[in-house]
Amino acid sequence: MPPVPLPQQLHELADLLGEMCTAAAGALNRATTAMLDGRVRLAEQVIAGDARIDAMRAQIEDVATDALLFHSPVAGDLRAVVSAIRAAGDVERMGDLALHVAQVVSMRHPRPVLPPEVREDFTQMGALAVQLALKAAQVARSRNVILAVELDADDDAMDKLHRHMFTVLMDPSWPHGVPAAVDITLLARYYERFADHAVVVANHTVYAVTGEEPDAIPI
Repeated sequence: MPPVPLPQQLHELADLLGEMCTAAAGALNRATTAMLDGRVRLAEQVIAGDARIDAMRAQIEDVATDALLFHSPVAGDLRAVVSAIRAAGDVERMGDLALHVAQVVSMRHPRPVLPPEVREDFTQMGALAVQLALKAAQVARSRNVILAVELDADDDAMDKLHRHMFTVLMDPSWPHGVPAAVDITLLARYYERFADHAVVVANHTVYAVTGEEPDAIPI
């Protein structure tokens, strides 16, 4: 049986990576809803569904390995294959971060995870992180370099929200004690890192298409 043609494999890698980003976005969206609404069953669905994202990474690695073995790609094709492998690792980490959010909800149930002071911040962080992941999915499928570079600017909004969280926690009038502050610090970090990994996925695409780092690409 002849090997799958390289262009078909490259297309499959792009589609799988886009699907994986979309799955990570869905996982974080559900985890955020579970956290905000105290829906432990929804959190458990996120925990159970993490294996699907892991399986997609394995599938990407299988396709990429076949492409390398049977076609010995060079130049842009080689960058596309290697970048897909690297990006899949970042997306798997995004799924793990969504998993961590869901695990906090499950561990703290039936106690609410978030005090009122930070609910709006986490609502915004969740929406922004999901938006970044969906945009990364679009970049993976379309290989749109301009859209990829935009993610770096989008991430600045997440960094701003992350910094504001520390302002809230450091307020001397914080009434919820150290354990709640620790939970919130970790959760805020999960969202910030999720966004960072989405940016890295887009950066891998920029390198695959252009051979240059994103900072060298004019918007």
